[in-house]
Amino acid sequence: MQFGIHSAFHAGSVDLAEFAVRCETLGFESFWLPEHSVIPVEPSVGPRGVPGAPIPDSYVLMVDPLIGLTVAATVTKTLRLGTGVCLIPQHHPVDLAKRIASLDLYANGRFILGTGTGWQPEESAALGGDFPHRWTQTAEALTIMHKLWTEEAPEHEGTYYRFPPMRFHPQPVQRPRPPILLGGTAPRVFQRAAAHADGWAPFLIDPEGLAAGRENLRREFEKAGRDPDTADVTVFVSRADHDTIRQYQAAGANRLVFTMGSTPDANPFERLETLASAAGL
Repeated sequence: MQFGIHSAFHAGSVDLAEFAVRCETLGFESFWLPEHSVIPVEPSVGPRGVPGAPIPDSYVLMVDPLIGLTVAATVTKTLRLGTGVCLIPQHHPVDLAKRIASLDLYANGRFILGTGTGWQPEESAALGGDFPHRWTQTAEALTIMHKLWTEEAPEHEGTYYRFPPMRFHPQPVQRPRPPILLGGTAPRVFQRAAAHADGWAPFLIDPEGLAAGRENLRREFEKAGRDPDTADVTVFVSRADHDTIRQYQAAGANRLVFTMGSTPDANPFERLETLASAAGL
């Protein structure tokens, strides 16, 4: 099993480049950054879908993940770099495909696209997302990005986006594209992952839920005619001890990503050492 680190970086964080180097030096396989662009002052929906609940500052105190990961790419050699997660409907897919391919170029093929559809209606609307139909929009965006990354003269005529045959550069280093993981626990997440992605990336799910999800993912990969053994299961967790790691490994996790703080008061470099020890790195 591989181990990664997930943390939000912002103006009050420790140096991101130094942190990424430390992750690599300690033996972590990957480094992940989250995404929220804006958060409403008066939200209709708060965290975990609670109507009208306030949204903590932690949901907006974060840099753009692709820019942050580019910083990390320039100072590391082997560390994989992932979005945990990129909110696909909040981007135009042509622009997003360009930035992802550029990052994969400068990272020499180390990028992982963790994807999500978002849970906050006002944030989605502010960035052009069709919140009630956000998965439909996401699926079309992923289709477009795949075309741009693999076809010589891609074109598209869809519900949300359309363009005539175009030229696109650069292509990602990873062929045919960077790996895609689908976040969330919606009822159809496994079917969608089998159709559009390479695996599943749930946040803070317990080992029992993960084991059930792994079986559902296997079943949907088989239905789609794909080898279920190739399905990647990446789990974002807040606990880090030998028993917890053992339970997630037994439940079918390929990668365990530890979430942690990035500000000086959270002692992030010391925390990295603790997590590396717990993971046996």
